[in-house]
Amino acid sequence: MIPTLTTNQSLLKDFYKVGAYIAVLVALLIVFAIAAFFIWPYQAGDASAAQIFDILQRDPLGGLMSLDLMMLVIAPFNLLLMLALYAALKPVHEGYALFALLLGIVATALLIPTRPLVELVSLSERYAAAVTEAEQIQLLLMGESQLLLFEGTAWLVQTIIFIVAGLINAFLMLNSNLFKKATAYMGIIVSVLGLLFLVPVIGALFLFLNTIGSVLWNFLVAKDFLAYGKIF
Repeated sequence: MIPTLTTNQSLLKDFYKVGAYIAVLVALLIVFAIAAFFIWPYQAGDASAAQIFDILQRDPLGGLMSLDLMMLVIAPFNLLLMLALYAALKPVHEGYALFALLLGIVATALLIPTRPLVELVSLSERYAAAVTEAEQIQLLLMGESQLLLFEGTAWLVQTIIFIVAGLINAFLMLNSNLFKKATAYMGIIVSVLGLLFLVPVIGALFLFLNTIGSVLWNFLVAKDFLAYGKIF
């Protein structure tokens, strides 16, 4: 006799399938973001407001990409993936799974104001149209204040708590029947590498390794989600 799925199991199977597709999409978006980084190097930490305004006027898309547009694009899909992970890991420990999800939601909420792209585009247009030096100086000062947000307190906090959320999920995966141990250990390694971004001087390198490792981890998560139906 062929076993049949209950209604809840069938819904979960479909939900996890969507989660798998989202995980693959996130992985591909990260790959694109890495490639885009070499085409449009990150500018917010190095360029002045005047340089940023000039880039946005000459090459709007390139300017936005150099200001981390892809991070904003990826963020909502990451949140959807964390929702799928919560559903999958809730049977292991509902409290920790919910805590990881809440951390992911807070991280996403904190991320948005750290990438004031619309504000910078608006300021660049006003700067280009400015007719007095005083007005230009005022707009440059406003631009510099916006650029400080890119690597300010909110960005630091959201980076830490998002990585911690991933670490919690990875540890929960160790006791889950849905995820393989390789997926869990990869998640732990990637998260630990990410937390090392706090190391002075070379921290950015660890964050870059975390980004590369997350591509593989997302593919492993997708593979495990797709294999969910074989459990029944």
